[in-house]
Amino acid sequence: MAPRDGQGPVTHRHDRDPRDRHHDHPAGNGHPGPATGDHGGGHGHGGHGHDHGAALGERALIWAVAINLALTAAQVLGGLAADSVALVADGVHNLSDALALLLAFGARRLARRPASPTMSFGWSRAEIVAAFANYLALIAVSVWLMIEAVGRLADPPPVAAGLVMALAGLALVVDLGTAGLTMRLARDSLNIRAAFLHNLADAGVSVAVLVGGALIWAFGWRMADPLLTLGISVVILWHLRGDLARVLRLLMLGAPGGVDPQAVARTVTAVPGVGSVHHLHLWQIDERRPAADMHLVLSDGANPAATLRAVKAALGAHHAIAHATIELETTGSGCADDALRP
Repeated sequence: MAPRDGQGPVTHRHDRDPRDRHHDHPAGNGHPGPATGDHGGGHGHGGHGHDHGAALGERALIWAVAINLALTAAQVLGGLAADSVALVADGVHNLSDALALLLAFGARRLARRPASPTMSFGWSRAEIVAAFANYLALIAVSVWLMIEAVGRLADPPPVAAGLVMALAGLALVVDLGTAGLTMRLARDSLNIRAAFLHNLADAGVSVAVLVGGALIWAFGWRMADPLLTLGISVVILWHLRGDLARVLRLLMLGAPGGVDPQAVARTVTAVPGVGSVHHLHLWQIDERRPAADMHLVLSDGANPAATLRAVKAALGAHHAIAHATIELETTGSGCADDALRP
């Protein structure tokens, strides 16, 4: 029923896009719905166990995690034995690869859990929280390695260059092999793609450690080890910079990257029947699902249901926003939130 002047604001519920209805009726209340699919056709694709070769892809992830954990142990123990902080730094970086891959595997498994009354959006944001914790741990370790390297610059200890070169060469082979194992899955998953690119970057770091070992072996230049450690730590922190900013934006319910709130407002107000928009909030349910909620003031004589459908269609077509919660108002009704203010 269309709102009339003098009546309270109309909150849209029954005309909501059918793709969003499982958020009004979480699984467990008689309205089962997918846990974490992208609205508008994402249900049944990657992350829900229906993509082609999912089992094979997950076995590849498990192997990649196991190989990287074994490499981490070898590099850290070898670095301690050879007294090479550069090798320890490379081992820690490979540990970040294993954690990233483990996180990707766990996220794929959690994504299959159904939504519930207490977890109505499913479990996809668990990946964001775990990523934030891993990034903080990696930053702490990188800073510690930099402090150790600075302390060694004044009097670099002797380093077993042969062991350093052997383990760095092994790391290079493992990094390239891990990238090969995750290459297929990286085409369909942003999270795994990040781990894939991370492994390629690690291959470059392993080359740097290999060069450092060669300099020590050939010329006895012990300063190469702490200098390379500083360089590796800087590379790790630089590599995390963009990813950490994105995770923080997700956790703080910031607007999705690349989505301009003013452009969204212009798109909405250009729809016939919309007089104005306010209380516009843009955020992300997870890394793949942008969402919006807003108050629309209808023009006089506008059809609420038709206007609502047109606004949702415009949001999806121009900004890939398929989950939108919209409250309808009229100029006569005013904003219901005003009544809540003291």
